[in-house]
Amino acid sequence: MRALQQEIVKRDSTPEQRDAARKELARLLMSPAARSSPSPLGEGRGEGKRPARAAIDPYPSVPAPAPAPRVPMPGVAELEVVSPPKPIVDPRTGAATSPAPGFAIDPRTGAVLHETPWGYVDPRTGRFVPK
Repeated sequence: MRALQQEIVKRDSTPEQRDAARKELARLLMSPAARSSPSPLGEGRGEGKRPARAAIDPYPSVPAPAPAPRVPMPGVAELEVVSPPKPIVDPRTGAATSPAPGFAIDPRTGAVLHETPWGYVDPRTGRFVPK
């Protein structure tokens, strides 16, 4: 190969010698299987066509990694954000009642309202305020 390279760069070599050296060097630089056969590109069209490539990907596609599970760490505080409860509005007065466990106090009248599963009841008047 070095001799062929030297032949290409020599000043006293003829253009025919340079072309022959280039062709021989190109043949040697190809795969080992092609070294003993004639040039795969050939002089004419259709002579020594390259084999077709495979229609599949050589490597399978890589799936996205699974999300890491959340592992609670002992001794580390966690903060959970919760939306504040909706205020309970008395339909008669339009004022919001302040809830407490089991009962609520109407801020306008100061009346104590008892909690039921569906709302609050004023025991003095029997007025029902839905949740």
